[in-house]
Amino acid sequence: MKWFLKCIRNYVNFSGRARRREYWFFELYSFLLMILAIVLDLLCFGNPYRIFYALAGLFLFLPNLAVMARRLHDTGRSAGILIWYYVLAFVWMIALVISGLATVTGGAAASTGFLVLLIAGSLVFLVWSIIFLVWFCTEGTPGENPYGPDPKQIEEI
Repeated sequence: MKWFLKCIRNYVNFSGRARRREYWFFELYSFLLMILAIVLDLLCFGNPYRIFYALAGLFLFLPNLAVMARRLHDTGRSAGILIWYYVLAFVWMIALVISGLATVTGGAAASTGFLVLLIAGSLVFLVWSIIFLVWFCTEGTPGENPYGPDPKQIEEI
């Protein structure tokens, strides 16, 4: 729980490094918090993914981005990769909406274009997600790197 609280306290700290333990414990407790939000939504509203779920997601968005950036820093990678990931996701979603609207008003050619865009984008994000998973599971660079001192050495002192 201390790792989750550490990430919440550092919710806009995009500099420095985060150990694997810090990242994965944050993800575990975030997952449990989202499950709790779904249960509360079911109990209060009879429908999941409502107010509590949205509030929990908004609450965890910035801390999640920050710990992801620090985790990438620990492996010696720039957090700019995250920016490109989210910009590409946003552009892809806009393209899907436009293509979906064209499919509704168009014909077979528009629906084929929508399916190609959907499948190609999904494959790109699947591959990119696997790459992120590997990076987040990779041990950090030992010693100091351009993003700061080794968090393991700081804890041992």
